[in-house]
Amino acid sequence: MAVARLSRLQKRLLEWLRRDHQRTQGRTSSSHYELGRAFSRDKGNISHSLRTLEARGLLVIGRSPGGKAEYVFLTAAGHHQAAQLTGESQAKEESRLTSNVPVA
Repeated sequence: MAVARLSRLQKRLLEWLRRDHQRTQGRTSSSHYELGRAFSRDKGNISHSLRTLEARGLLVIGRSPGGKAEYVFLTAAGHHQAAQLTGESQAKEESRLTSNVPVA
């Protein structure tokens, strides 16, 4: 099965959720409100990206009995995908930085 591509926002959401998990040592989970503020995006855009990631098994959206999203956390597959993305972005940044260093 082919791996589905992720949008730039979806990649950023995975990376942000992974860093948040590491920062809080897994004791808290992020909310739609926090994500909307962190990314300066409207709730609909964030919700669509989160539902897509949830359908792919990369995160879980916890809901209240009324169906309102209350919290978001990464699954094991989501942590793995975010770690790969973080490694890729770090490698790209290092490559960019070293390519601009003048050779003596």
